[in-house]
Amino acid sequence: MLNRTKYTSKILATNWVHFVGFYVTTYLSLIFFKLIGLEGSENEDWAVVLFLSLLTIPLLFFVYGLRIIGGFLAAIIILDIVGFNLKTDRIRLILFLEWLLIIPPFINWAFEYEYWLWITLSISFFITQLFREKKITKIINRNLATSAHANE
Repeated sequence: MLNRTKYTSKILATNWVHFVGFYVTTYLSLIFFKLIGLEGSENEDWAVVLFLSLLTIPLLFFVYGLRIIGGFLAAIIILDIVGFNLKTDRIRLILFLEWLLIIPPFINWAFEYEYWLWITLSISFFITQLFREKKITKIINRNLATSAHANE
C-alpha cells in the first residue's frame, strides 16, 4: 500500500511540467498575438509584451486564473490517480484521454470569449503531456523493477 502511494505521488509530481509549459506558452503567445495584431494586443507596447509580461504572467495565473488552474489541477490529479492505478501499461492512451477530457471547456471559452490564449494553452497541455509520458514511463519501469526484485 505504501509503495503504491509513493508510486502515485511520483506520477502526480510530474504535473509541474504543465505550469512551466503554460508560462512559456503564454509568453510566446503574447509575442505572437502582438506580431499578428490580434485584438487586444495591438495597443500594447513591445516593452510591455517582451519584458513586463515575464512578471505579469504569474499574476495572470494566480489572480485571474486561480479558479481555473485549481480546477485543472484537481481534474488532472483525479484522472492521474484513476488512470494510473487501473491501467499502467497504456501511458500514452491515459495521457491522451486526460487531454481530451480536460480541453473542451478551454476550446469553448476561446471561441465564446474570443480569448485565443486558451487555444495555445490547450496545445501546450498536449505537448507537456508528451513530456510527462517519458517521466511516467521511467517511474513505472522503476516501480516494476523494484516490485520484481522484492518478489524474488
